[in-house]
Amino acid sequence: MVLKPKILFIVDRPLWAYHYMVMTWEELIRKEYDCYVCYQEDYLLRKLDNYKPYSIKNKYIYNLISIIRLYTSKLIRKRKPIYFIHNSCRYSYPVYPINEVFDMKNNEKVLMKNFDYIVNMAFYFPYTAKIPFIGEKNLIGIFTDSFPHEGPTMDIKNNIDRTKLNIEEFYTQYLKKYNSIIVGGGSLYNRYKKFTNKIHFVYGIYGQANFIENNAVGEKEELIIGWTGSPKREMKGFENIIMPAIDNVCKTGRKVKLKTKFSGEYSELYDFYKNIDLIVIASSADSGPSLFAEAALSNVPCISTKVGLPLTVIKDGINGMFISRDIKSLEVAIIKLYDNRELLKKFSVNIKKDYLQIMDNSITVNYFLQALED
Repeated sequence: MVLKPKILFIVDRPLWAYHYMVMTWEELIRKEYDCYVCYQEDYLLRKLDNYKPYSIKNKYIYNLISIIRLYTSKLIRKRKPIYFIHNSCRYSYPVYPINEVFDMKNNEKVLMKNFDYIVNMAFYFPYTAKIPFIGEKNLIGIFTDSFPHEGPTMDIKNNIDRTKLNIEEFYTQYLKKYNSIIVGGGSLYNRYKKFTNKIHFVYGIYGQANFIENNAVGEKEELIIGWTGSPKREMKGFENIIMPAIDNVCKTGRKVKLKTKFSGEYSELYDFYKNIDLIVIASSADSGPSLFAEAALSNVPCISTKVGLPLTVIKDGINGMFISRDIKSLEVAIIKLYDNRELLKKFSVNIKKDYLQIMDNSITVNYFLQALED
């Protein structure tokens, strides 16, 4: 029997965005690859804010005790990690009696350390965790379009505040050593293309066929506008642009309602858009958002700033609208579609087929496979 290549995906935590993306790929490539997953949160470092008490002598005593505890844990089959102090004394790191890594086909733990490919889904995982697996080829991901990129800013392994690095320094420190870089939408691809040819746009939307279509967009007098995500992230513009713009439209006497979802089970998104007429995106930088993909799969068109996936899919005036990132621009665009329902319906008819022509999972999974071959 020919052994299939083994891929380890490193994601932040179970059933969050990165996990759903790799679950999408795994379903499409399982005939050719064996896929496994581990979670960065299981291997997080603990910063030692005051490490002076950890003299060389104390560190060795602490670690000797940890070795004994680890050996005992293996004998009695305990799962909890044992922490060791790093030589730098800047942080401690977990070691498990049995490593936390799971087969993606059945979610069963496996005894494996070596893989053909290791895919870190976020650039900050390697400096925020001590992950004990070895890959013959290693990939690194970036899915936040702003720079400095969103994520933990302090690299305690190397004692670097990465926000002080320019983009070339950041690339050299955190990306250059990898076999391939995978990125989301927006300007990420072009931003790093000048440093390397080993860069690939990738994407995947889990449960693509499960989203319920709204085939009655714009039919009712009331216009329902949808939004999902983290409302407190300023770069999303929810509180400082979207909400004020919708309030202003309501003040004109037009019947507009905002429908939101900030948390919950992923499966709840499948029918979230079934009565939504329009979504709005006001991000300053975004490699997605998944909101756009989910809505497009539900026949729901979008008004958006020029970011991420909308920049890839939207044809202005044909299947959606672009706006400047300010309250007035969004307000004017909403009023235009409220008053011109035929235009809104045209967008609805076009957006799903246009999205799938470019972003169907069966297409985008090949971009990931190309990244493996670098």
